Amino acid sequence: MDYEIAKIAKVTGKCPACEDYAEKNTTNPPKIAVMACEGACARGEVARRAANLIAHRLARDQTVRICLGGAFTKDTGQRNLVRKADKVIAIEGCFMNCSSRMMAGVIPELQPEIVRADLIYNLDLPFGIDEVSDEMFTVYAYKVAEQVVKDYVESATCCGNPEAESFCAGSGCTPNRSGGCGP
Repeated sequence: MDYEIAKIAKVTGKCPACEDYAEKNTTNPPKIAVMACEGACARGEVARRAANLIAHRLARDQTVRICLGGAFTKDTGQRNLVRKADKVIAIEGCFMNCSSRMMAGVIPELQPEIVRADLIYNLDLPFGIDEVSDEMFTVYAYKVAEQVVKDYVESATCCGNPEAESFCAGSGCTPNRSGGCGP
């Protein structure tokens, strides 16, 4: 495999907001880390918005949002969230798979679940974000986020209920009278 070598200037400081977020979200058991390509094009914008929807709205108790810039450029809290995660989901805007390729450069053993957002909303978007309405970005991002939660977050827990996880691990996933998991 061919590689490109990038030299990244080290900085001595840390972003306090980023580090506080990383410390707050370092949990046991670890959360599912969600990163996105964050690209400047419309496809990257959908991926970024979908990742934010997952981590901050749809599955906030099970997931943590990764700052790709912070995790890639400095070995601090954001990169540790990726290292410690039980699972890493990389929401990619297109076939370039930028976020997963970038993180493989600093965590070679990383094996994220790669989700191609453009294959979920199945539309060839233009490059410029000014060519897509905010409403359509919201529609596409929700479609991607809901699919990712269904396929990669809910499936990571028995019945999709993290509170029932200890019960499920001990006795198997047995639906109760209400259709949920537990006694």
